[in-house]
Amino acid sequence: MTYQTLIRQMKAATFAEAAQLAIPVTSAQGKTVGKLVPVGEWILDDREKIELISGWRKRAMRMFLTQFESTYEKAHGYLKNLSVAQENRLLFLMYDDAGRFVGHMGLADVNGASGELDNFMRGVDGGNPNLVFLAELALLHWAFGTLGLQQSVVSVLSYNWLTVQLHEEVGFTVTENLPLKKSETDGVVTHATCSAAEANVKYSYTRLALQKSDFYAKFAWLQR
Repeated sequence: MTYQTLIRQMKAATFAEAAQLAIPVTSAQGKTVGKLVPVGEWILDDREKIELISGWRKRAMRMFLTQFESTYEKAHGYLKNLSVAQENRLLFLMYDDAGRFVGHMGLADVNGASGELDNFMRGVDGGNPNLVFLAELALLHWAFGTLGLQQSVVSVLSYNWLTVQLHEEVGFTVTENLPLKKSETDGVVTHATCSAAEANVKYSYTRLALQKSDFYAKFAWLQR
């Protein structure tokens, strides 16, 4: 089965079906601390969840390459066109052990061998204090074990050091720091990688990578 087919199957039509496909998030001791519910067309009719996603993006906007005024309409458009519609992309809603929707994370640019961690957001406190860390482990275990990826990458603005630290704890290592050129048009701030001479900001775009073999060497308990 191809990775496109697997991703397509995860994008269920209803939330009830998506819940059945959820990836469990567990601790090293085998305790379930949450779950990752894959996003499909069902979310496009769930205004409450989209409003939450929009609000969380607004609050954390400076951590993204592209920065704009976050609205329900823009969040809906993103979910419809850049998440549900794309065969190489899959977003998951993160739930804690009390069943609360507390954040999201996903995969982008999946090509069968590699995939990029994308759209990490912890929107609500509570639940297991290591929930995001353990959820990242669960997502990578699914990506490596089910999708068959051999590598994962992630890109973060360098001043988002807490996220960089999280990924390093999972086993990612920094591969490069790329200079950035910042620009603004009609209220939308964008960043593009560039040469060092063209850079107009002091921060950079930190890229990290993790190999499947290194991941399981560090977290062998996931394969029990």
